[in-house]
Amino acid sequence: MPEKALRKIGEFGLINEIRKWTAFSDPSLLQGIGDDVAVIEMRDNTLLLTTDILIEDVHFDRSWIDPYQLGKKALAVNLSDIAAMGGTPKYFLISLGLPKSLSFSFISLFYRGLKREGEKFQVKLIGGDTSLSQKIVINICLLGEGRKQDLLFRSGARVGDDLFVTGTLGDAGLGLKILRKKGKKGAPNGLIKKHLSPCPRVQLGQAIAHQRCATSMIDVSDGLLTDTKHLLDESKVGARIWEDQIPLSRLYRKWVLSYRKDPYQFAFTGGEDYELLFTAPSDKREEISVLARSLKIPISRIGEILPRKEGFHILRRDGKRHVPVRLGFEHFR
Repeated sequence: MPEKALRKIGEFGLINEIRKWTAFSDPSLLQGIGDDVAVIEMRDNTLLLTTDILIEDVHFDRSWIDPYQLGKKALAVNLSDIAAMGGTPKYFLISLGLPKSLSFSFISLFYRGLKREGEKFQVKLIGGDTSLSQKIVINICLLGEGRKQDLLFRSGARVGDDLFVTGTLGDAGLGLKILRKKGKKGAPNGLIKKHLSPCPRVQLGQAIAHQRCATSMIDVSDGLLTDTKHLLDESKVGARIWEDQIPLSRLYRKWVLSYRKDPYQFAFTGGEDYELLFTAPSDKREEISVLARSLKIPISRIGEILPRKEGFHILRRDGKRHVPVRLGFEHFR
């Protein structure tokens, strides 16, 4: 039987199918898919909003990622933003630009992945839009909530704070490099999984916020150096990162020297790690260690916050001070 394409069912037929795939009941949702706007009854918490866009051949390649993985990742990268605030994700809207030749089964699998990621974090689809496009364009707007007194911003870091990061760094960037060089079959599964199927640290972000052990937080999406610089700029401080304290996975260490002379390059600039980078007073170290053990997620102390006049630099393993010039990837440059 020939594959059914989107041009056969049209925009409104697709919307009807999406409505069936994502049906749910929620007393706080007064109106969802099927009206001009979604209507949510708000409680006393603060509303959090974030949005991310994924564009075919810019953010993903269909020869590497299947539609189910793409659906999961599209939501995961937004969930990571809410995690960085210490909030609770609740609802999302999705706008899609789709080629008319795209198969119906592709969209069905995409929504299956989207729904699976939503169920994992108890997040529900409440609306969106679709349009014709030459390539696939995915834009998600995620709504969350949090108690105002618990929320963590990029702007709270203080001189003397420790700098922490969760998990390991560089796996996703190295995985992408291998995918581009050798394709999916040539890449170790653990590395490409970090690139194709990121795991947002929602529960950990909430725990850090609720325990009030951190002063600022950001997710590592653009790369460690770039995102550290974002945090420093908002907090108006400087920082020193200790190269020998950067957490690297065993698989990363095994493969990285085949692709880069500097074993730390992907960890510093690769991006898409979706780990949490945060600052905390030195007297919170034990509390943070207990939290890491309880959630079975490694948390590493990788640096310290300095006065702004001291700038941002890396202390290399050989003891030399390095001021990074190129921080990582930046669109339009």
